Amino acid sequence: MARPLTATIDLNAILQNYRYAKKLQPTCKAFAVVKSNAYGHGAIEVARHLDNEADAFAVAAIEEAMALREAGIVSPVMLLEGVFEEYEWKLCEQHGFWAAIENTQQLNWLLASQVNIEKIFVKLDSGMRRLGADKAGACDLVKKLRESNQVGDVLLMTHFSCADDLSDIATMEQLTYFERARQEIGTIEASVANSAAIMKWAIPEGGWIRPGIMLYGISPFAGLTGQQLGLAPAMILSSKVISVRSLKKGEKVGYGLSYEAAEDHQLATVAVGYGDGYARHTQSGAPLEVNASPAMLAGRVSMDMITIRFADASQSFEIGQEVVLWGGSVPVENVADYASTIGYELVTRMTTRPRYQYHTVSEIKS
Repeated sequence: MARPLTATIDLNAILQNYRYAKKLQPTCKAFAVVKSNAYGHGAIEVARHLDNEADAFAVAAIEEAMALREAGIVSPVMLLEGVFEEYEWKLCEQHGFWAAIENTQQLNWLLASQVNIEKIFVKLDSGMRRLGADKAGACDLVKKLRESNQVGDVLLMTHFSCADDLSDIATMEQLTYFERARQEIGTIEASVANSAAIMKWAIPEGGWIRPGIMLYGISPFAGLTGQQLGLAPAMILSSKVISVRSLKKGEKVGYGLSYEAAEDHQLATVAVGYGDGYARHTQSGAPLEVNASPAMLAGRVSMDMITIRFADASQSFEIGQEVVLWGGSVPVENVADYASTIGYELVTRMTTRPRYQYHTVSEIKS
């Protein structure tokens, strides 16, 4: 067998989390957000599993949308960042893509192309200051799109900057600004909620929600794991022990000799590193699991390898033992804490080196 690093993806867990998102907001339709290769889980495989149930998929750009169509995905696909060049509108019409619009250039390209698009989502900048028109600009975009006779439905969307912080009033301020824009426009469907907002905020009824990270069983909130929020983690990243040695108290390990043994213990080398997406800046002590026993990172992460130890110094390693890097009883959120990042980044930064395995064995709850 080749290098043993494996990402095992539970597709039924993703479907279960999609259903849970819709249960939390039962009046809304839901995009399954599969941008960035479905947050590192495999966009084509995930979309194929959800294609018969998802109301629509959402991606960042047309290249991701085209990959889904070429793989046989038939559900509507939404371009969250809209088009970047005028010719993309023709592809949107040809393949039935929906798109966001946030500026007049995108609008003018649409009008000049004379295409017909089923749904356009006008992006309102309600306070994040990243993408979107202000209230007056959004109202004007909606008016011109409706007058164009090129669009079936025009909707209004926004994105929250602090929905993952329940103590921050920014989300309420953004919701207020959004509702004022809706009042000026009149009747219009809304799309405001990412994973954090779906789970913890009161949002407008109807319209569309956009579950992203929660689909993959990962928490959008600091200090909480997906499992604690009722989500089913979808990825287990695992590898194997490829070498074993004994350390004496005071001996040092790895690049920079940054890890020093505080006691006699065994050390195992595992086939994974930052070349695979396991973050280089992950600190010693990051949790792992070996044959259901707690273990931890010991020393710096190399390009292709890490060194680990058992939490219990009396335990012994064997070559070939499976090492769970994250997933299952090792929440990716907890590993991310040791890398000073978030679970989102760990799963989306995965390279093409791990071997991906897909299964559908988890229980599906209706």
